[in-house]
Amino acid sequence: TDGLSDGIQFLDLLALSSGKAISELSAISKTSARITNLRYALSGILGLPQENSLTVLWNDFLSNHLLYLAQKARGKEPTEVFANFNQSFVYFTKLFKAMPEGRICAQATKWFCVELYSLAKEAEQIGKKGTYINEAVRSVQQLFAACQSSTLEAPGSKLFCAIFCTNALFKIFFSLDMIQACQTPLKWVMQNEDKIHIEYYPMSTQVTFKYFSGRMALYQMDIVKAEEDLQFAFQHCHKNAHKNRKLIIRYLIPAKLMLGTYPAEELLKKFKLKEYIGITQAVKSGNLKKFSEQLDIYEESFISKGVYLVMDKLRTVAYRNLFKKIVKILSIPDNRLKIDEIDKVLATLLPPPLDPLETECILANMIHQGLIKAYISHEKRIMIMSKVNPFPKLREIYILSLIHISEPTRPRLISYAVFCLKKK
Repeated sequence: TDGLSDGIQFLDLLALSSGKAISELSAISKTSARITNLRYALSGILGLPQENSLTVLWNDFLSNHLLYLAQKARGKEPTEVFANFNQSFVYFTKLFKAMPEGRICAQATKWFCVELYSLAKEAEQIGKKGTYINEAVRSVQQLFAACQSSTLEAPGSKLFCAIFCTNALFKIFFSLDMIQACQTPLKWVMQNEDKIHIEYYPMSTQVTFKYFSGRMALYQMDIVKAEEDLQFAFQHCHKNAHKNRKLIIRYLIPAKLMLGTYPAEELLKKFKLKEYIGITQAVKSGNLKKFSEQLDIYEESFISKGVYLVMDKLRTVAYRNLFKKIVKILSIPDNRLKIDEIDKVLATLLPPPLDPLETECILANMIHQGLIKAYISHEKRIMIMSKVNPFPKLREIYILSLIHISEPTRPRLISYAVFCLKKK
């Protein structure tokens, strides 16, 4: 076996955590042909003479990594283990940069990124907060930059390893509540998706990427994109990975609700997501009082999961469903709805009741966003609705108009022009 084959086999075996196979490859005897090949594996990867000085880099990487394996096996302090592994990661990045296109170690790259994040979390438990996770960020970003240097399409190019770095950065930034920092790697991936080809990756890698990109879209209120990515992640997540499926659906449900799709109560009970049961019922029925109660009860839970702002915006959908129900009950023949009639209904549902101007503002806000196809005669206090589909589907509104729904807050001094109030 030549040095190149041994080197790549060694790195991939690291990724597979095959201790026995690693021991066989890295025989202790310095005179063995096997360890000699390992010592000069970098030269083989580079296509350089075996006496090239870069072989020192390979030796440094190998000695550091074997030391990390020994430390971990002996149960050393997590901070010590992380420090040594992080140094191995730095050497691996240098090796990665030196590798020519077509000589990448995808499995090893993925494993190194996952292991670095895991060890950083362990070190954070006993060490100085922020120190180890920030070191991990810097190390992964350096490897990510090395991936970006390729101009060839994946697979086979260094670009193929970019998604592994992106997923690692996603995990770190979300754990630190630095969601905005995810925008940089995500933007780069989106700009190069025609070269990266996400469909070529293992399904587990695709699911991880779609989960975080979906959460990022939800954070930015790009609801259609959020639902699309999170739905993909949920459908393709392994059926036995119940914990991961619950994690995904926890963020998929708010996106579904914003688009007017209501999950079955059985599904919510299956994944023990009781916080969504009452609020789903309230939004669907337009029960504003129940919506406010449920939002208050589970406020802390929604905040801790990072979905409170999205859930609060569902108040708009609840209002819309209520107005839709009122129109249906009143059976208006000429599509002219007196706002006074709406005031009477809202007075029974909202303590304290809204004043007349507030009701108009809520309706006008919805008209402005395309949630209701109508216009308001402020003088006559009448809402004249379209005879054709006055309540378009929420999904169509997002797709066709690219509208981001904002909650109908109680009015401030806002121009009637903004609210599309039309005097007649």
